[in-house]
Amino acid sequence: MRSLSEKHLYYFFFPAYIVLHVILIFISESAYGYGGADNIAHYQISRYSFKYPELLLDLWGKPVYTLLSAPFAQFGYDVAKIFNVMVAVFTLFLSAKIAKRMFPDVLSPFFIVLFIAFSPVYFLVAASCLTEVLFSFVLVAAVYLFIRNKFIFAAVVLSFLPLVRSEGIVILPVFALALVLSRSYRSLPFLISGMVLYSIIGYFVFGDILWLITKQPYSMGESIYGSGSLFHFIKHSPSIFGIPLLILILIGIVIWISGVAKKFSLHSRDTVLFVLIAGSWITFFAAHTYVWWQGTGGSLGLTRVMGGIIPLAAITGMKVYGVLIKNFKRKTVIYSLFSVLAVLQVVLLFTRHNLHLKADTTEQLIKKSAEYISSNEAGEKVYYFNPLLIHYLELDPYDTSQCNWWVADKQQPSNTLDWGDLLVWDAHLGPNEGRVQLENLEKDPYLKKLKAYYPIEKIIVLGGYDYSVQIFKKVKTKADSAVVSDSYSSTLSFGDYQEEEVKEVNGISVWKYDHTQEFGPALTIYPDVIRLHDVLDVTVTLRYKALDQLNPDETLLVFSIENEGKSLRYEKADLIADENEWKQQQLIARIPANIPDSAKMVFYVWNKDKKHLLLEKILVEMKSY
Repeated sequence: MRSLSEKHLYYFFFPAYIVLHVILIFISESAYGYGGADNIAHYQISRYSFKYPELLLDLWGKPVYTLLSAPFAQFGYDVAKIFNVMVAVFTLFLSAKIAKRMFPDVLSPFFIVLFIAFSPVYFLVAASCLTEVLFSFVLVAAVYLFIRNKFIFAAVVLSFLPLVRSEGIVILPVFALALVLSRSYRSLPFLISGMVLYSIIGYFVFGDILWLITKQPYSMGESIYGSGSLFHFIKHSPSIFGIPLLILILIGIVIWISGVAKKFSLHSRDTVLFVLIAGSWITFFAAHTYVWWQGTGGSLGLTRVMGGIIPLAAITGMKVYGVLIKNFKRKTVIYSLFSVLAVLQVVLLFTRHNLHLKADTTEQLIKKSAEYISSNEAGEKVYYFNPLLIHYLELDPYDTSQCNWWVADKQQPSNTLDWGDLLVWDAHLGPNEGRVQLENLEKDPYLKKLKAYYPIEKIIVLGGYDYSVQIFKKVKTKADSAVVSDSYSSTLSFGDYQEEEVKEVNGISVWKYDHTQEFGPALTIYPDVIRLHDVLDVTVTLRYKALDQLNPDETLLVFSIENEGKSLRYEKADLIADENEWKQQQLIARIPANIPDSAKMVFYVWNKDKKHLLLEKILVEMKSY
């Protein structure tokens, strides 16, 4: 029966699981699938990493995932997803091997495989381009090697975990403790071998041996995604693990802790395995709980991140099975009980959870935007925030002659674009990751709205925004522009800005410069806003407050005229003030009005010596005669 059961598992269930996922992949109408825009972004990094080798070291993309998935991604998005399905099967195989060693019984591999394979989050991430599945494989592989007493190999494998998902770093100390308790002290240095290897590789690319730290895309500062309840992941545990598996996990933890406490010994096999297996996934779960609760580390509170620890959590739940098999003679009753739970795990997955086979409304609007551009604006460079747009347009996201992610100037976005370029803003990624508010686009004098797509139903996305997709084009003048006159004025102020540099002082929104900022926001004006005659008088008024002593040539108010990368005119005025003093500075210039149409006038503060000051506004008044 033993050989027959294993034959069914390895030669029937695993191929059937692969076929099931392949069918779902090819019948799916959703490009997003489970994982949204991250799915597309990971695929694009892998897909173009052969063309742009530096992407193999992209820390957001995760270097190990990119390296392994890149060959599959060359054959398309669906094949890239199949890579994850194959990794999931390898993970199930090793989990079955672990279960057979820890709970010696003919059916333990079956049950562990079923509980993992059909846990809601694991089933969904298996057919994606997300990194959680590879994370689970590396973690399970390290545990399997550890259980076989291959401690050095286990440490080497685990050392690559933070290069699959950054938060894997929290598991390294747990693994180190398990090695110490196993008295395998010589294995400890190998826990950083993967990171040392990549540090050396990156040094020859970036010239920075600490690039894994300095280029880390996640900050432990305040997250743009906000924060949530301390019990967020606990509350969503049924939809992460599945109710049957969750019940087993909770009972399994109690049983395992009781067993360790009853025959407590720091170096006993049971204690070591509890630290290694339960300690690893509980630490990971707690770490994500903390960062979401505190609103730090770039956490969005996504439940899918738990996909990487589901196999170890399931092994913890199988402790219930091990105790029952060991202490009760009527095994058929135990088999029946676990069979019912396993079937329930499968049934609940397909009856209670969205398999993401249909394109949601937001995805449909992005697709409509791509179709509009293809039909009406083909060949124009596209600035975007949602990578799905570029996926639909079939553009190379790293060819900056075709497209560009985000805009550098978030206050007057047209400054980043050339004439004729398109900017596609969506209400989810635009104001959050892109930090560009729709109001800034609509008031930009050189952006004309070509098209706007709104959902029929009301959809509120991150940040409380009503979802929509807006397409803008940089033009010389808007169709609804006022009649050009001999005078013009414009003000740069910060009442509707949401950047972290904007602070409230006495009820007024101000921009705060500090030691990290040499340049702040700029006001850009093109010459076609005013009827130019012979002379142009320009008066720039700036109101500011010095938080440091400001001396000559340390902080400057600058007015420059730039044309095709060359400076045609440069005027400056020193900002001089004592600490905690509000002052007003003016820069007055009379210049010839023969400014080329292709030029632009730029007004800004040059904080040469990185001083601390507050900027309330810049007012520009011009008159030509």
